[in-house]
Amino acid sequence: MHISGVDFRQVNGRTALCLLSTDIGAVTLHCRSDFPADACEKQHQKAWLKDALRQQRKMPEFRSGQSELCVCPEVLIRLGVTDM
Repeated sequence: MHISGVDFRQVNGRTALCLLSTDIGAVTLHCRSDFPADACEKQHQKAWLKDALRQQRKMPEFRSGQSELCVCPEVLIRLGVTDM
């Protein structure tokens, strides 16, 4: 699965819906951040993306190695994620 875009909706403190645009369609995941609710939004966005990827990696097709998870570098750059 190639993730080409990420958007966050229904942001509520430490939680948000993470919308992943992929080569096979859209995926929506409820994600949480461990940062304090008043932390800057960029910190939360990084945490939400990491939580979304963690959830995706637990899906059977990824755990078994049948499918790979790939994130477009532009998405990572836009969110300032450097430790993937």
